[in-house]
Amino acid sequence: MFVEKSGLGPFDGVRVLVDVTGAVEVVTGAASVGQGMETVVAQICADALGVDYAKIRVIHGRTDRIDHGAGAFASRVTVMTGEATRVAAAKVRAKAIEVATELLQVRAELLDVIDGEIVRTDVTGPSISLAEVARALLPAAPTRGNRAPGLSAEGWFHTDHMNYPYGVHIAVANVDRETGAVRIESYLAAYDVGKAVNPMLIEGQIVGGCAQGLGGALFEEFLYDGRGEPLSVSFADYLMPTVREMPPVDVLITEDAPSPLNPLGLKGAGEGGANAAGAAIAAAIDAALGMPGAVTQLPVTPQRLKQIIDKAAGSCSSCRTG
Repeated sequence: MFVEKSGLGPFDGVRVLVDVTGAVEVVTGAASVGQGMETVVAQICADALGVDYAKIRVIHGRTDRIDHGAGAFASRVTVMTGEATRVAAAKVRAKAIEVATELLQVRAELLDVIDGEIVRTDVTGPSISLAEVARALLPAAPTRGNRAPGLSAEGWFHTDHMNYPYGVHIAVANVDRETGAVRIESYLAAYDVGKAVNPMLIEGQIVGGCAQGLGGALFEEFLYDGRGEPLSVSFADYLMPTVREMPPVDVLITEDAPSPLNPLGLKGAGEGGANAAGAAIAAAIDAALGMPGAVTQLPVTPQRLKQIIDKAAGSCSSCRTG
């Protein structure tokens, strides 16, 4: 079992814009490092604004489009950028409904945004699209009134606290006592993320993290000689796991404990696959050998494991002869 920290602040900001065609743009200072943040941000925006997910474009990594951004690290993007996106989208939605109350002559509490259309919730009646509202907010439009031009808003989320996802890793190891080779037969990673915006992406991150953890547990190591010269200078010296070494990984994602630190209840997920892998694999090797605490160093290379096995066998032999 393990607990980790995620959702590092202190801030994140997002700008959401609806143009006169009804397309939605989300501009963020967060970074995409392969974790699928574009998908998650678009999903959160679509849900908060009331539009089709396919109409949303997420723009990141453009310093000419946004002044501030904190990047991607510490499993923070879904928590920080996601919440900032929700705030900005909610502001855009509120502005659109405010304009629609005048154009439709209907009270705000009787309006909702569904698939990009502002519709009445009490009776069937006229509706107006977000594209039409955006046109009504053009700088020269008389319907704009005293409002700032454009159907857009900025959203900010600040926090002084990280949140704490937790989980369990279980590994089943097969140890060859003659060679010191280890094969992981199967693996389970269970993880509570508070709120899973996209379970498929979370599962992919966890399985990828397990691959990283397997590499650190059994294969990957930087070695140096006595003068400090690196010895791990090629993939012949620095070993990484491939598909052949990866076991089947079962992933259980739970939402039992939503975070109280943000309205969406989000907790990070990016490191849950790697953090506990070394300990789980080392414990599985200990169990396979019947020697609790035998593994004290990672990676558990065949040479190191053979030394552990031979040392234990020698000690038992000494005990018998003594």
